[in-house]
Amino acid sequence: MAGERDVVRVGSSGVIENEEGKILMALRGAEPAGIWVFPGGGVNFGETAAEAFVREVREETGFDIEEPRFVVVFELIKEQKGLHRVIFFHKAKLAGGEMNPGDDVSELRWMDVAEIMEQKNLGEVVIPVLKLAGYLK
Repeated sequence: MAGERDVVRVGSSGVIENEEGKILMALRGAEPAGIWVFPGGGVNFGETAAEAFVREVREETGFDIEEPRFVVVFELIKEQKGLHRVIFFHKAKLAGGEMNPGDDVSELRWMDVAEIMEQKNLGEVVIPVLKLAGYLK
């Protein structure tokens, strides 16, 4: 029987841009805590990656998004930590709602790209996703 460490988890996340061109970043409260990432979470059975992105953003941030567009898929394998994830990344616009951090988030912050780049504790795929989404050269 496969244990929790033997399961490949599928996630959905992405870049959310507001009217001012700022990007929503989430400081993880759950392990690995203290890392700035894009909001998102797990894909449920029977749910598309885009549907999961919309749902997880609502659950983890309180915001609604529109027009999620696929950007890239990353596969993260950290055998020593028992981690194997396949994450679909999207790009979307803010559509409404009010900031309300979910249980896995210790802080939400709108940042411009320069402010994101100043952070010392970025998730490992933040910069590649920003490049592929057209925010960095």
